[in-house]
Amino acid sequence: MYVDYAYYKEQYGGKLEKDAFECQEHRAEAYIRYLTMRQRLPDLNAARDAVCAVAEAYAAVYASQEQPGRTVKSENNDGYSVTYITDRVDGESLETYASRKAYEAARIYLLPAGLLNRSVRMKNYDYQRRHYDL
Repeated sequence: MYVDYAYYKEQYGGKLEKDAFECQEHRAEAYIRYLTMRQRLPDLNAARDAVCAVAEAYAAVYASQEQPGRTVKSENNDGYSVTYITDRVDGESLETYASRKAYEAARIYLLPAGLLNRSVRMKNYDYQRRHYDL
């Protein structure tokens, strides 16, 4: 585990129970490795906080599937139909929604730390030096 429950509760200030956090932590860590394109995450609090935020986002997404929100968006009494307000876009799959929420949660920690930078640096290349043998 990249982030333990003690860090999550004490440093990050998380509200999830231990079982719920540990269930989502592994998935969140894998998502952060995918986003940063790194096999090993750096020893930075920003990366740990991103894992915690993504774990909470995943827990919220999958908990909302079990108990949908109760704010009514529209209601039709012709055949009694009720639509609730959700953060999920109509027609959006659960995996796409979970990925979008995870990215929103991780971005605020990873972007300032430079972990979302995917630019390629060219080291030890002599492309600027031009030697002409005349």
